[in-house]
Amino acid sequence: MSSISIVIVNFNSGAFLEAAIDSLRRLTPSSELIVIDNASSDSSVDFLKPHRGLIFVKLDENYGFGAASNIGAAKATNDLILFLNPDAFLPEGTLRKMTEYLAAHPESGLCGALLLDLQGREQAGSRRYDPTLLRSCGKVARSISPFPILPTFDRHDEALPETSVHVDAISGACMMVRRQVHEQIGGFDEGYFLHFEDLDYCRRAREQGWNIGFVPDAPVFHYQGGSGVTTEISLLRHKEQGLRRYLDKFGAQGALPHAIRSFILSLLVVIGRLLVSAASNRRKQHPWQPSRRIDSSAIKIGQTLTGQEPAVLVFGARSDVGDAVNARLNARGLRTVSVTRHPDAVRTSPLASTIHPEMVVRNYIGAGLNAVAVVSLCPIWELSVYEKFLGSFLGNRTPWIVLSSTSAVTKMESNGERAPGIASRLRQGEEWLARFRSGASQATIVLRPTLIYGGVRNRNINKIKAIARYSRIRLDLEFAEGRRQPIHCDDIAEWTTALLSRALAESGKARPANTKSPVTLVELSGGETVSFVEMVNRTQAAACVGGVKLRCSRRSVRFLFSLVNWVPWFNEVPKDFVSRLEKDFLFSNNKALALQPQSLRRFYP
Repeated sequence: MSSISIVIVNFNSGAFLEAAIDSLRRLTPSSELIVIDNASSDSSVDFLKPHRGLIFVKLDENYGFGAASNIGAAKATNDLILFLNPDAFLPEGTLRKMTEYLAAHPESGLCGALLLDLQGREQAGSRRYDPTLLRSCGKVARSISPFPILPTFDRHDEALPETSVHVDAISGACMMVRRQVHEQIGGFDEGYFLHFEDLDYCRRAREQGWNIGFVPDAPVFHYQGGSGVTTEISLLRHKEQGLRRYLDKFGAQGALPHAIRSFILSLLVVIGRLLVSAASNRRKQHPWQPSRRIDSSAIKIGQTLTGQEPAVLVFGARSDVGDAVNARLNARGLRTVSVTRHPDAVRTSPLASTIHPEMVVRNYIGAGLNAVAVVSLCPIWELSVYEKFLGSFLGNRTPWIVLSSTSAVTKMESNGERAPGIASRLRQGEEWLARFRSGASQATIVLRPTLIYGGVRNRNINKIKAIARYSRIRLDLEFAEGRRQPIHCDDIAEWTTALLSRALAESGKARPANTKSPVTLVELSGGETVSFVEMVNRTQAAACVGGVKLRCSRRSVRFLFSLVNWVPWFNEVPKDFVSRLEKDFLFSNNKALALQPQSLRRFYP
């Protein structure tokens, strides 16, 4: 890899700067590090001491990003300069891919990385068109409505290219430039204080005949907001000033175009201030929901996503079992990364973080996540959606525990409209997994639990509780003698984490070459066998003291469910529900407990 001069502009970046320097020293020890401090008032630069390979300049006031970057570039001695934000986290290989791109493309004067947020989604500034007045209106419109009413200069909603491409502009958060190009265009325009100076830089480079490269397999995780003591209003003001300067510089000239531009931009500023005010009011109404993670947590997340911290990858964490699995893995000192579209609905701890499915479906190229195991709690048939990521990135080196369901057996013969379909999809998911993991060197366990209860999201038991609580009626289904083995969600979590911990401990031991571990299917049921009527009685007693006891015959229950089957709350109930109440659905724990012994609790809803 060619020698690089890395320029970092710091302003009140807290612990981000030290984390960035430590990471760069590990990733590229031969590179020249240049830190320019814009008169920070915090202690973010106190740890820095100039030494061989590191140049530190502390400015007497905040001159802005562009001016500070120019000061840093002037001290660079290498042919390649990387402008890098202190809150950017680089996976191993990203710098190498960027330098290789410039070596292979002499027509490109600079290149940018795939900029991802700490959820793994591409950030708006990652690759862009040149801003115009219309595209600026479109960007503001996207802040109000997700629908593409007008075009915008951001390209992160476009399909991610499979190979490097030329774009109009990239982000200054991670921008690699030939020193020759920087000197040729005169560096950053210091008339910008913050925002739009990178867009201006790229445009002037293109005007000099250079191409701008975007390298999609060189990811960078960017916190965006690591420079502290900056209010949203001041950021909005800097964006407004930067956009005005850019459009006045590159837009249509003359008094009339300037007047039209000024009027429309003033309207956009008003809309922007209203959006900032609305967001601030929402935070005041929900003060218990912090809008940002504290520095130490964000840094740990960035380090985990770039492979510096090993983690267990969890699918389907937004569930009762998911809450318990995350908690138990974290209690054992294992860091977890959960894939979810709803991070606020996943219970987290200092050792837990979340990523968006977009990262493992779209943005996985070059991902640096060091996943030591996989736990899947989502519907098993959904795992195939992530096949490319799981195959090309994780391979077969990690142990897997995948949740299925005994419904693959019990619902196969059901007369309900949905039940056979669910059973079929469960079996298809299990068959796909068996094919996919056929060459795995580590264990793959498919776990079929029985009826799950416990937690706040459980639909079956909680529906019975809700009916008893709100109606004050306790149903006596005396005919429902079919036996069940309900299992608590935390028992599943305990068994899963204990088995996984043992598998991880054994994975470091020497194994014969080309060893393959077969996919193992096991069933896990609760520690007590109870009839359905007893299960309902205990559940109702837990939810409602007293109330009216209503004895129900088989015929009356069948009639009742025929009436309410169209209600959304009951439309999942199979049509043969009543006859199923008299059937036994029992499974053996022997195989599961042989793998991982455990004492399973009795049914206490």
